[in-house]
Amino acid sequence: DVAVVEISEVLSLRAMDATIPLDDYIKAEGGEAFLEQFFPAFFGNAKVEGHIYSFPFQRSTPILYWNKDAFREEAAALKKAGLDPNRAPKTWDELVAYAKILTKREDGEVKRYGVIIPGGWNDWIFEAFARQNGSQLIKEDWKTVTFDTPENLEALRLWVDLMQKYKVCPVLRPWNITPEDFIAGVAAMMYYSTGGMRKVRENAKFEFGAAFMPAKKTYGTPVGGGDFHIFKNRPKSHQDAAWKFIKFMTTPEQQAYWSRESGYIAVNKRSYDLPEMQEFLKKFPQMTVARDQLQYAHPKAMAVNFQLIRKAMTTNLDAALEGKKTPEQALRDAQKAMEAAIAGQ
Repeated sequence: DVAVVEISEVLSLRAMDATIPLDDYIKAEGGEAFLEQFFPAFFGNAKVEGHIYSFPFQRSTPILYWNKDAFREEAAALKKAGLDPNRAPKTWDELVAYAKILTKREDGEVKRYGVIIPGGWNDWIFEAFARQNGSQLIKEDWKTVTFDTPENLEALRLWVDLMQKYKVCPVLRPWNITPEDFIAGVAAMMYYSTGGMRKVRENAKFEFGAAFMPAKKTYGTPVGGGDFHIFKNRPKSHQDAAWKFIKFMTTPEQQAYWSRESGYIAVNKRSYDLPEMQEFLKKFPQMTVARDQLQYAHPKAMAVNFQLIRKAMTTNLDAALEGKKTPEQALRDAQKAMEAAIAGQ
């Protein structure tokens, strides 16, 4: 009757004619007055052809985690380089500079990397870098691929330099292992979903911070996560019950609880007005970062056949980061494969 599905799949579900629009339910709740309580940034992946087909629930953005103890340890070197050891890098250039100093080597072997940009969902992180440089991966018509652009080439060259030239970032650490690496001190900084916040908060033996991802031309991030969908060809009573469940799970109280327990952003703005949430955020201000970064957020790239598109992106990004393809070739090959997937070839 109802399911949470990764947000880029809404167009594939529509192509399958598997879900129903939620407009009538939303209208019955008050329409725009009802929607006003939710962060608008989360509806960019919910709307198809002017209709809302999914409802935000488990939502995130990537953020930059940083080990404050490691920064303090290298305070003298950071200050000598003109860098502030009391904050995270704010720009791509600063990211490189901080990562070089924070990387520790003994007898030529890396004991601590400056930063980790994980594999697995690196297409999502790469989309953030594209946005930070004034580009994107797929235009909002969700058909026009813009993966191979000069701005995206600059971003991929930066990644290759961090991993291959400067060797301050490990190559393709698995997504699910990356928080473990950060917690274990394998890296001083980590790009990761805010959904990893609870694990870091509960297990890190050091003081950590969270920050907006560093900017190039601007700050920028795609949103991420999963939305509720109500399925077609189900009894109307089941669909009505599914909507009632969605309403319950997105109330200020439920979203505040979900955010505190998971690390995801509370999609209901009113959650942040609750006394229990305000008290929690006083203790863990890191949990405000992804929410505040929404002012620079964009819809996550999506299209029909998105799993084929993701495979084209991750396969070619991985090849460039491993040195098997030049960044130029990786972008060209990804662009071609993505266009073929959208065309259904």
